[in-house]
Amino acid sequence: MLRSYQRTPPPQYVCYNDQLCGEFYSNRTILSFDNNTCRRPIDFPLTFKAFGFTRGDWINTYVLPLYQQLYQCNTLIHRGFTSCNSSIMYRCLKSSKCIFKHRLCDGINDCDYKDDEQCSSIHGSCLMYGSQNHLKCSTIDLCIPPPLIEDDFCHCGLNEYNLCDDEQLDLNYFRKHISFPTICDGFTELIPVTIDGRNETDETECEYWQCNNTYTRCDGFWNCFNGADEVDCDQSPILKCPLHHHICVSLNTYQFMCLSLTQVNDGNINCLGATDEPQLCRSDNHELSNVNIHCTDGKHEYCTSYMSLCFDRKCNDTDYDKICDNNLNNIGYYGMCNDEYATVRSEIANFFCKRPIDISKSPIRYFTLDRINNSIEQITKQNTKVVSSHSSITRQIALQHQQRCHRGLVVTVWLDYEKNLTTDACLCPSSFYGNMCQYQNQRISLTLQFQTYSDSRRTLFAVVVLLIDDSNERIIHAHQQFSYLYIRDCTIKFNMYLLYSTRPKDRKKHYSIHIDIYEKISLAYRRSFLLPLKFSFLPVHRVAVQLNIPRTTDDVESCSSQQCVHGQCIKYSDNPKGITFCQCYRGWSGRYCTISHHCTCSPDSLCIGILANNRSLCVCPMNKWGSRCLFRSTICHSNQNTTCYNGGQCMPTNEHIISNKKFKCICQKGFTGDRCEIADTKIIISFRQDMILPSSLLVHFIQVIDGAPPTNGSTFKMIPINQKELVIHWSYPFHIVFIQLFDKNYYLITVQKSYHPSTTIVREIQPSDRCPYINEVLDHAAVKFHLLRRIKYYHLPCERHLPPVSCFYDDNYFCLCDDYGQHRVANCFEFNYTKKFDCFGQSNCENGAQCLQDRSTCPQTSTCVCQTCFYGRRCQFSSHGFGLSLDAILGYHIQPHIIIRHQTLVVQLSIVLTIIMTVAGLINSTLLMIAINNKEPRKIGCGIYLISTSITSLFTMLMFALKFSILIIAQMTYITNRLFLRLQCTSIDFVLRIGFNMDQWLSACVAVERTVTTIKGISFDRKKSKQMAKYIILILLILNISTTIHDPIHRRLIDDDNDDDEKRIWCIVTYSSNLQTFNTVLNIFHFLTPFIINLISGLVIIIMTTRRRTAVRANESFRKMLQKQFQEHSHLLITPILLVILAIPRLIISLISRCMKSINDPWLFLIGYFISFMPSVLTFVVFVLPSKVYKQEFWKAYARYKKVVQIRLHLVS
Repeated sequence: MLRSYQRTPPPQYVCYNDQLCGEFYSNRTILSFDNNTCRRPIDFPLTFKAFGFTRGDWINTYVLPLYQQLYQCNTLIHRGFTSCNSSIMYRCLKSSKCIFKHRLCDGINDCDYKDDEQCSSIHGSCLMYGSQNHLKCSTIDLCIPPPLIEDDFCHCGLNEYNLCDDEQLDLNYFRKHISFPTICDGFTELIPVTIDGRNETDETECEYWQCNNTYTRCDGFWNCFNGADEVDCDQSPILKCPLHHHICVSLNTYQFMCLSLTQVNDGNINCLGATDEPQLCRSDNHELSNVNIHCTDGKHEYCTSYMSLCFDRKCNDTDYDKICDNNLNNIGYYGMCNDEYATVRSEIANFFCKRPIDISKSPIRYFTLDRINNSIEQITKQNTKVVSSHSSITRQIALQHQQRCHRGLVVTVWLDYEKNLTTDACLCPSSFYGNMCQYQNQRISLTLQFQTYSDSRRTLFAVVVLLIDDSNERIIHAHQQFSYLYIRDCTIKFNMYLLYSTRPKDRKKHYSIHIDIYEKISLAYRRSFLLPLKFSFLPVHRVAVQLNIPRTTDDVESCSSQQCVHGQCIKYSDNPKGITFCQCYRGWSGRYCTISHHCTCSPDSLCIGILANNRSLCVCPMNKWGSRCLFRSTICHSNQNTTCYNGGQCMPTNEHIISNKKFKCICQKGFTGDRCEIADTKIIISFRQDMILPSSLLVHFIQVIDGAPPTNGSTFKMIPINQKELVIHWSYPFHIVFIQLFDKNYYLITVQKSYHPSTTIVREIQPSDRCPYINEVLDHAAVKFHLLRRIKYYHLPCERHLPPVSCFYDDNYFCLCDDYGQHRVANCFEFNYTKKFDCFGQSNCENGAQCLQDRSTCPQTSTCVCQTCFYGRRCQFSSHGFGLSLDAILGYHIQPHIIIRHQTLVVQLSIVLTIIMTVAGLINSTLLMIAINNKEPRKIGCGIYLISTSITSLFTMLMFALKFSILIIAQMTYITNRLFLRLQCTSIDFVLRIGFNMDQWLSACVAVERTVTTIKGISFDRKKSKQMAKYIILILLILNISTTIHDPIHRRLIDDDNDDDEKRIWCIVTYSSNLQTFNTVLNIFHFLTPFIINLISGLVIIIMTTRRRTAVRANESFRKMLQKQFQEHSHLLITPILLVILAIPRLIISLISRCMKSINDPWLFLIGYFISFMPSVLTFVVFVLPSKVYKQEFWKAYARYKKVVQIRLHLVS
């Protein structure tokens, strides 16, 4: 059958919207069609491809060239658009048309005058083009957009080293990057670097580098010029030679011979082609040569290849007939060394064909511990070009028929099987419709990706995506529903189409994408997101977004709108405008939940709305499916042996993921694998007794990957209190483990060349395992060298340093010392010590702590590395200044689910001290009340102050005992009632602080009252004093509350849930820097002011009393009288000084020691904390015992109460 290859005729006219593009030939004839302007192709002008191979190839022949040449007519933003003045927009030259800045310099002409593609840098920067991904050329002033980078065309031009900035970016990087594996390997990879006036490369100053090493041994290339790295590597040699001998072709006999290493690279050519003198043909710069044979024509010396040697025949020192296969000349220049001719070539020809040329050596090598080397045969195979068969090949032209269904699939429909009547029909994708899928649907193309916090990584979510409008009915035009599990779907991008329920869509309505997230197992509501569709005029709206699923403890933000009749008002998550919506109850829908409907979902499912076709929209529980959740999935109810092992939880496979696995296992901690069948590697680390340890350490796991840089996973571990052993579980492959103590103190744990899963490694850390810094093991002069020079001395610490070291590091590399042959050499990999971590924005850490994850992609665990003076698993506790609380000092010392008898010593001692101080406080307040309870002391203000002091002291000690009890019980038993914990968190510390401050202020009031009494003498008004005391106490209470009220406002509960089995809830207070300063000033004010008042009052009383008595007793000097008054009224000075002495330890500890840097040393801070409560315990001793008046009143009251008790007990008549 003959086929017609007649070319499809070109279009006669091309129509366009003249509002979007212009500046064409103005003197041409134009037509108007359907409000568009039409021109002939030559009037633009347009050029099409010269020939289309088939009749159906009209897209490549006409459509694509037209699209490329008239792309400016597709510009979406045009004249009159109000957003043209936005900072993200660019206005075209001599035009009112504007485009987004990210479309500048993208290789496509959007503007009529192509000014959007004039890509010169602005002030040496390419940022003004709207993207940080533009590449700035170093050779010319040009910015290269991402689409033109590595497009096989050099836009920047070659630099002085024949490198192109916008091509082969990896190669450019390695030409400038110092790489340990390629240092001194015999081949120059780096472009020269000027150091101290000399051009240095990776191949200069290599006296202390062993060229035969892990990276060069048996790689097929002579890295050592004597070939020591390749000797004895051939497992099937063509000639049996002694050890340490090379095989080559004799220069005299043209036969194979054995050549000793001592004769190689000695300056004398012994082998044909000078294969024993590789320096003769090796390049001395980064541009490697493609020749490996040396010869001469009698006048000049040449370096050539074996193919050139046999074809060009320039070298007259070679007997061509003996080394070249003349019968293969007809196969071409490159064909003679192909594998298919290996059996017909001579052995000498095979020998030379197997020799790799230098240019085939990769400039990129990666760190390895025990590289699996490529054999010479493999290297040769990699560098061999494949040729086509000698048989004639008929050129095949792909025939493209005009498809009936366009983007759909053709299916045959049987109308009558007996009569064999059929017809063709089209199955259209969701983006097209029509009997031939010839029309496009108006739609939203949505791409979703999710991120979760650590508390939700093992939570299965149900995600419901709705396309809604802004009508009162809130019609759901389209929906998609799928499940999301972080450990399964962390890298998945969910792509979907959302179609409008009507064709075309209603232009008067505004549409949005509403996303609900539920927990699949419990169907608990987590949060909702709103994605408004800003450009309603687009027929196809492309939306791509990444959503952060909130934490479990993040409260759903509700609102108080009264319009939600049968539902509740809820705020959208991450919506800066605070937009709300009504979440309707079951059976209700609409914008304000006013439309009732009959829900047909199963009773155990959620009914979240009604679709445009009046069908209920259901969210099914796990293991149920179907539009009404009536079907049950049984895959996870099968026998445990066929699903998940070791307590793993079975989850049905996501219906949006193409997979042959029907379920996914969520493993318990300590197990991994598809079915939780693999136990994690366990590393048990202990420390020698004399080692000083911090409260935590950082563990780094390095995985060595063949053909790629090593990967680093890290975890943060708390060192158990009063223990020097900890257990680390790791579920990923690793080869090197080292730990970090304090600041950059590293200790090597283990190095394994092969990963062995599910093993237990027991290791005791010795001081000798420490990895010193480079300046501790290398000569001080060499340490100051540039890295390119210094790194070439890195074998010396391993070989010469005493005592021997197993590792060391510098600012760029971490190096291992290992034995290789007869030498001890270094093997280094790059390690970023200063890398900042934030867990990709998903950090739970507080107070500026770094968040570490076990791996960079899809991490399963995360931990927090605290800054100095912060600690806790989330760095939630601060020991700065007055922020030190009992929770911070003692919290982590309390062991959960362990009885008091087995608690740590610091906890037991704290319990004893708390009991003693509480009892002493009760006794103190009781005795003080007894002393002041008589009528005489209460007639003046001083007695009122002392009574108030006894009450506040008693109240303070009771609240202290309550706080301590709650802390002990909560941390020992894991109290999880958040309402109770929140109430005690905001109230107890607040009340304690008020009581503590009131004690100090009341003592100052007593001192002031005594001073006023001394000054006024007999004119002192007792009644007025008593009345004033009541007002002052009220004012002090208001003052203390108002200056402390910020404390409960900024207190909150946080969950200590960073991937550890201990799930604790802590009460913390978080201040901004300004509020922290304000809080410190207030504390110092409440501390120093009462002390100064007490001190000044005591001095005034003594001086005033002295003056009065001196006036009466004129024969006594003022100085002697002053000394006598000091002795008589010493208690007036002793009282404030004693109060300050008791309260000052906390101030000194806070301001001088600055902060508690480790929870393992709590004693100093714990003692200071308890001492600060001593004034509340010793008010009787401070105010009553030094005073004769109050002491007498106390003994009177004591005698009275004693007599009453005796009478009641019938001890006296």
